[in-house]
Amino acid sequence: MTPSAPSPADLLDIARRAAHEAAEHIRSLDRSSIEREDKTSAHDIVTAHDRACEEIVVAALTRDLPGARIVGEEGGARDAVEASGTGRGVTFYVDPIDGTSNFAAGLPLFCVSIGVAVGRELVAGVVDAPILGQVFTTDGDGARLNGEPLPPRPTRPARDALVLAGFPGPRDLVEDPQGTLRDMTRLGDEVSAVRQPGSAALELAWVAAGWADAAMHTRINAWDVAAGFALVRAAGGSIRTWPGERDAALPAHEHPAYVACTGQGRIPVLDEIGEAVQARRAAAM
Repeated sequence: MTPSAPSPADLLDIARRAAHEAAEHIRSLDRSSIEREDKTSAHDIVTAHDRACEEIVVAALTRDLPGARIVGEEGGARDAVEASGTGRGVTFYVDPIDGTSNFAAGLPLFCVSIGVAVGRELVAGVVDAPILGQVFTTDGDGARLNGEPLPPRPTRPARDALVLAGFPGPRDLVEDPQGTLRDMTRLGDEVSAVRQPGSAALELAWVAAGWADAAMHTRINAWDVAAGFALVRAAGGSIRTWPGERDAALPAHEHPAYVACTGQGRIPVLDEIGEAVQARRAAAM
């Protein structure tokens, strides 16, 4: 940690305030008719509220910690503009509305997600689900839900495990339909249940809470997972990642594929599917 960086507890307070401001904006909206537009495809959409929430978060973070780098889903990377700012060396990973498709449809399964890194290390995170009334936080010293500590929980064996999966994604089926279908069949056969809530940040928060045994995605971005990774690790969980087409030297939260488990125990079928997807992508490069 750089000497000038605020403490993880202070960084969490900054992130939590910013997330709360965006969450308050969301709660003020009439969500009965949200206009949506395609960003890269019909599977990847955006709304005007995603952009508005990101600007709310960016303004709050810039106000409370000038000089920090901000990496947001809608605005890309905003590098520090103040060389002497107290936030030098700090990066905020911001997803203003993680689960936009759910949000646009009127479902409550979405959140504001802010992960905080000092250098390459994740030190804090907040996942604020404004309609569910769930605020998950960590400053590295344990994970909390609405201020109450989340106790460590073991990972259950595969046959008893509930898995939250963003797999298969649309590109998995396009890139290798036969391999993906084999993996889907194996996953369904070997674990107790698979659910796809549609918000990676919430999935990771629920794994941290022990409400699910694992979460997995095969193509994701740092702003989707930074806060959730911090929560899972602080709650005693374990995370394995794969770099895919990206540089393997990047920190784990910038790798596009992962399997996160609620405890230190792993679920072999998930790691093996992760390995298989990685191998197929490497062979196609």
